[in-house]
Formats: sequence, C-alpha cells, structure tokens
Amino acid sequence: MFKKTNSFRAFGAAIVAAGSIALSLPATAQVSSLSEVLRRVEADSNQLDAEGRERVAQFQRERDAQASAMASARAELRAAEARGARLNSRFEANEARLAELSADLNEQAGDFGELLGQFRTAAGETMPIINSSLSNFQYPGRTEKLSEVAQARTLPTRRDLDSLPKSILREMIAQSEVTSFTAPVAGAGSNGETLDVELTRVGVFTAATSDGARFVEVISDNTATPYVRVLKAQPSGKFRSAMRSLIRADEGATIIVPFDPSKGDLFAIEGEKPSLQERIGQGGAVGAVILTLLAVGLVFAVFKIFTLFLMGGAMARTAKSRKAGVGNPLARVLEAYETNKGADLEALELKLDEQILRESPKIERFNDVIKVLAAVAPLLGLLGTVIGMIITFTAITNFGAGDPKLMAGGISTALMTTVLGLVAAIPLLLLHAISASMARGNQQVLDEQAAGLVAERAERGGAA
Repeated sequence: MFKKTNSFRAFGAAIVAAGSIALSLPATAQVSSLSEVLRRVEADSNQLDAEGRERVAQFQRERDAQASAMASARAELRAAEARGARLNSRFEANEARLAELSADLNEQAGDFGELLGQFRTAAGETMPIINSSLSNFQYPGRTEKLSEVAQARTLPTRRDLDSLPKSILREMIAQSEVTSFTAPVAGAGSNGETLDVELTRVGVFTAATSDGARFVEVISDNTATPYVRVLKAQPSGKFRSAMRSLIRADEGATIIVPFDPSKGDLFAIEGEKPSLQERIGQGGAVGAVILTLLAVGLVFAVFKIFTLFLMGGAMARTAKSRKAGVGNPLARVLEAYETNKGADLEALELKLDEQILRESPKIERFNDVIKVLAAVAPLLGLLGTVIGMIITFTAITNFGAGDPKLMAGGISTALMTTVLGLVAAIPLLLLHAISASMARGNQQVLDEQAAGLVAERAERGGAA
C-alpha cells in the first residue's frame, strides 16, 4: 500500500509538472510534450520492472544453487561420518587383534623375547662405539644392520642375531690391525675440500693420510653421520715423522709409532701447543728487550773469554821465555822491569806495581757489563710479570673471570717474561763467573811474576 501511494504521488507530481510546462507553451507544443513525457515515464517504468524481475530471477537461481550445494555437502558429510565410523570400528578391531597377536607372540616367544631385549640393549650400547670408530669407515654398514634389527617389530632370525657378535668381533680384530684403506676425508684438499684419500690406520685409535702423514679424527658430535676430518692443528714434527716411518715401513718391520687412545683429542691438543717462536712472542716488548740484552751479554762474554784465553796463553809463553815486549800484560811488566832494572829495590817494586795497575783494567774490561746484564735480565722479567698481571686484572675487570681465554694473554706475558729473564740471567751469570775467574787467573800470574822478579833482584842485591 505504501509503494502504491508513493507511485501515485510521483505520478501526480509528474502530471503537475507536465501541466505546468504545458501551460507555458503554445497549444500545439503542449500536446506533443505531454505525450513525450508519458512515453518516457512508461519506458522508465517498464525498464525498472524488467530489472526487478531479473534480480528476483538471479536471486532465485543463486538460492537454488546454494541449496543444492548445501544438500551435496550434507550428503558428503553423512558419507564421511559413516566412513569414519566404519574405519573406527575397523581400527578398534585391529587394535584388539594386534593385542591378541602380541600376547600370543609373547607367550610363544618365551625366553626368546628376553633374549631380544638383551640384544637391543647391547646393540644400543655398541652402535655409538662402532659408529665413531675409525674401522667403521673401512667396514661400513655394521651399525645400519644393528639398528634395523633393534627397531624391527618382528622377531629376528638367527642370522640377524649373529650381526651383533660379528660386529663386536670385527671391532676387536680392527683394534690389532695396522692397515691402509681409502675413505672421504674432510679438509684433505688444498682448499679444505673433502677428498677420497688413502689412510693408514693403527688399531681404531690413530690414523693419518698416507701421502703427507697428516693425522685425522672422527667427528661424530652434533652430526647425523660421522665423518673423518684432518686435524686443524697437526702435532709436532716428531709425531708425524714417526707416522711417516710406519707408512713407509716394510711388512713385518717393527716401528715405534705415536698412539692416541682418545682417537685424536690428544694429538689435537699437542698441535695447538704454541711453538718456541710463539712462546717467545708472548713475552711482548719486555721479552724482546730481555732477548736483546741476552744477545749483547753473550757477545761480550764470549769475546771476553776468548781474549782472556788468548791472553793467558801468551802470558804462559812469556813466563817461560822471560822475553820483554808489548804483546801481552806480562811482557809489558817484564819491559817495565828491564827499563827500571838499575833502580833500587823499593823503586823497582813500585814501578812493577804501577805497570800491573795499568794492566788490570784491560784484564777486567767488560766483566762488569756482563755482570750488570745478568742482574738486569731477571729484573726486566719481573717488570714483564707485573705488566702481565695488570693486563690480566684489566681483562677480569672488563669481562669478568668466566672465560679463561680472556686472561690467557696477560698470564702468558707474565710467565714468559719471567722465564726469559731467568733464561738470560743464568747463562750470563755462568759466563761472568768464567770470565772473572780467568781474569783473576791472569791477574794472579802478573802478581806472581812481579813478586818473583822483585825477589830475584833482592837476592842478587843481597849476594852482592
């Protein structure tokens, strides 16, 4: 009713509007305009009615399609529910049947079931050992067979059970073998790539590449499959030299070879040890100064000992010949004696003492330098120790004491400077003692010869 009233109102408004338009036009134009308005109104009304009927028809088609889809979905749901119910019934029946079969299997297995449990326990303990063994790369497939038997739901056969003792026996035999085999080795290439290389194995503990005697290790932590890798830091040359001798030895020969029961860990630790040059470098600037003082002291000490030795030999020859001259201290003392031979005894003794005093600095030259260097070296070592401890405490202050590697630099400096100071002081002290002893010996020769000359003069003067 509401829609009709609105239509009538709209129609009346259109008539009023058309009438007002018609009144303002001539009589012939009015009739034509009203007809046009009526024609247009009828055309618009027909168009709206057609669009409305199309919308209603489309809505009915969509409603029918949705109803059909809903019916199809409900049919599929009912079919799926029915299939789920059938599968659930079948699953429950299978579970019950499986329980019956398991109970029947356990009853029939008897002691064999207990044996299977023991087998699985032993296999679980043995597989990690074999898996990380060097022999596993020469005799592969043992752990896979043990794992297959241990995880099987069915009872194993006699052949399956024999795989465990066979694997253990193979591992025991491999422990006594010294053999070569080819296996992929990580880091074997020049650029660190993995290559198939020949390995020489000593038991199940030590192995090295046959070409360069580079020791290898088995990496099995945090990896799905263990693999062989060349040690990043190889041990010192004596170990590799011994392994190289084994690789080149003839069959039946007895060779002493390095042995690592930790399967590469000890060799890795040995390889990470710093060399002598690296240890000296840990001393830092103080260590370099100590080594410089050692070199200077050794030069002075060797030169002094050599000159004292030559001087002692020349003086010994002069003591026998009693020939005056300027070639050595004793010859110069004899020269002073010959020069002042006509003087009185007291004057002659004073002249000889004067000449000995002139020769003493030459005999004692550089001995004090060696002594001072021997005393300064340990003091510098102590200085380096203090500097190293300051570095260590600074690292502790900044980073805490949780990581020892942060303190290793300071501790290395502290220890190495102390060692270098002692290494420098000990030989310098020994060389100083030798040179001082030789100098005292030469000095004593001069005193003895001078005293002998004075005594001879006194005897001749008394006889006269």
